Amino acid sequence: MQNQSIFNSSSFAHSSVVSSTVLGLCCVLGVPGNLAVLVLLARHIKEGSFTPKLMLSLAVSDLLSLIFLPLWIYALLNGWVFGQALCKLFSYVVYWSLYSSVLSVTLLSVQRYLQVLYPQRWAKLGQKGQKGLIFGIWTLGGTLASYALYFRNVKVKKDGLLHCYQDYTTHHEKVIVLLFENLVMFVAPLCSLLSFYFQLHRRINQSASFRRHRLTKLAIRIIVTFFLFGTPCMINNFIAIKVSWESEVSNNITGALFFINSCVNPFLYAFSARTLQCRGRLDSVQPQHIHDERQ
Repeated sequence: MQNQSIFNSSSFAHSSVVSSTVLGLCCVLGVPGNLAVLVLLARHIKEGSFTPKLMLSLAVSDLLSLIFLPLWIYALLNGWVFGQALCKLFSYVVYWSLYSSVLSVTLLSVQRYLQVLYPQRWAKLGQKGQKGLIFGIWTLGGTLASYALYFRNVKVKKDGLLHCYQDYTTHHEKVIVLLFENLVMFVAPLCSLLSFYFQLHRRINQSASFRRHRLTKLAIRIIVTFFLFGTPCMINNFIAIKVSWESEVSNNITGALFFINSCVNPFLYAFSARTLQCRGRLDSVQPQHIHDERQ
């Protein structure tokens, strides 16, 4: 039993170092990267297209999830020393940004579907409608993340350090929260995205102009990246639902992987810089051409 305890403690310490390293790289690369994206996208906001606004929202949510990483890295290595109130507040902000990212990515696929296949219907939304969608994303994201204010607490764990973590009083509470996270962050968005892009691909697969549509390709890359790095965390949640105990090692590692998504997005924008430069022409002209080809 003593050897097992030593092994578990060693595994936890090793996972903390690995997770801290990954989070540190995400912070160093992701924060300046997302700031650069904000500057780049801000130049196109006044031109009227919704896509840069939505990508700007995604960049803001990514930045919010990354700027607090130094605190979490310190807490992983030395324990949580910032108090109960900041534990709840910082956790809420991180969850808020993550839910806003999910909603932004999902709306990005809906927007591409409507703008390409039904440009006239999308045009009726207008500037006020677009602002309402962005506001709705952040309002809904903040609402969905509110449970963090209740469940996040600071307590001493087996390693003798204070930790800010999800503190469930019963296994039933744990199951409800993890199922909610998986449903809202993974299952529902994934089903929606697959449905929209399958229909989009099926309806206009023969259109050469669609295959050249850089913004659509960028949107697909963002979505694929999101689920690539989010899947391990969601699988870990499903496993945690089935067992009564928690694996701090898997929680640390899959949680760190989830933040890589926020770090990678700026590089996707960088590789698609030409997309943003010619965005106005593509968004206003090309979807209509595709629509005409379908008639």
